[in-house]
Amino acid sequence: MSVTGPRGTPIRRLVRVLRGIQRNEKLTIEGMAQRLGISPSMLGMVYHGQRNPGPKFLRGVLRAFPQLSDEVHLYLLREKGDRD
Repeated sequence: MSVTGPRGTPIRRLVRVLRGIQRNEKLTIEGMAQRLGISPSMLGMVYHGQRNPGPKFLRGVLRAFPQLSDEVHLYLLREKGDRD
């Protein structure tokens, strides 16, 4: 899957939800990255569409925000479908 894509793609939805949580919890990008167990630069690249989230990123999302499992699964299914 291309990093850029329609607004409704699973990665865009996941990013919107993560940004919303970050804003609601008044976290800096450093604080959100720490919660996810990734570097702030990696989080910034995912937020800005420069990188797709990898396994470490997705595991961090699931660990920190288990309520986002549906969003993560949608992303993974889309990625698998794009490779088939």
